Amino acid sequence: MTKAPGPENENAKNIYILCVELDRHYHLPCSVLANTNKSSHRTMSTIPQTAKPGNLWFTSDLKAFNITVETQSARAFFSQDLPDTCQNVDPEFLNINITAGREDVNNNTYALLKYLELASHLNLGQKSAIHGFTQALLCMLGFEERSFIQRSHFDIPLHICGDLGQRAPTNICLLHRSSTYLLIVRGVSIEYNGEDLEASIIAAAIAAFQMNNFSRSQLGIERKDEMSIPCIVMVGTRPMFYVIPVTQQLSQAVETGEYPRDRTVVSKCVVIGQRRSMAEGMENIDLRVEAVKHFLFFRSLAKELWSEFLV
Repeated sequence: MTKAPGPENENAKNIYILCVELDRHYHLPCSVLANTNKSSHRTMSTIPQTAKPGNLWFTSDLKAFNITVETQSARAFFSQDLPDTCQNVDPEFLNINITAGREDVNNNTYALLKYLELASHLNLGQKSAIHGFTQALLCMLGFEERSFIQRSHFDIPLHICGDLGQRAPTNICLLHRSSTYLLIVRGVSIEYNGEDLEASIIAAAIAAFQMNNFSRSQLGIERKDEMSIPCIVMVGTRPMFYVIPVTQQLSQAVETGEYPRDRTVVSKCVVIGQRRSMAEGMENIDLRVEAVKHFLFFRSLAKELWSEFLV
């Protein structure tokens, strides 16, 4: 039997697969693919990068910039066990079925339940309901404090591969005094649309680091060498939480399109319901309670991270 052509070892095989993915998405020349078969020592640093907006980042871009994502348990992610109860949260929001049609709740809870109902039963092209629900939820849970504002559908300037004109779109971002990016949220319906939300939110975190340091320099404040940016991805109404450490080395690598020496490890925590279904969201009461516990702890964790770079 004739041996199929391809890389000679596992390292070259992984690079070959990555190059195929790059070729499919970005139409790189065939010579890039051919070279992977000629050398098993090809490194990520030799794969060409191109300027692109953050919403067009994929897993291949994370590999190209030496970024990995590590999924952790809630205990490891928050460095403590989740609480047994959700303090200072209206019990009605936690316990009412969204289809019950209850009118005897306070106005804020009623509105939030309606947002949740809309976000849980989307028609095509209505993913903005997810963003509306998430904004209302963040406000109810105390993320939006004095001098903090939420902006929706806000593009963060991204300096990548020498191009200062790219953008990293967000669905929601929380800003301090309109100049410091604190929290980034991206959301999508549970039907896959080809977008890589994980890669795109990491791109947005890098853009936030760049802009936060730009704001600091404009104010005559020393730039930070590292910021850990808290982020949330909403798949339907099921949240996933991220802490994305961005260093000056990583930012410069993105700016120049080069492979950074040090690896960046992103921490991720997924809320899992009893059914362990990707389609399950906060319309399910059990998952809603677990999600709110995660949100409350994430708020505390985020405040600790913000204290390191707030202007």
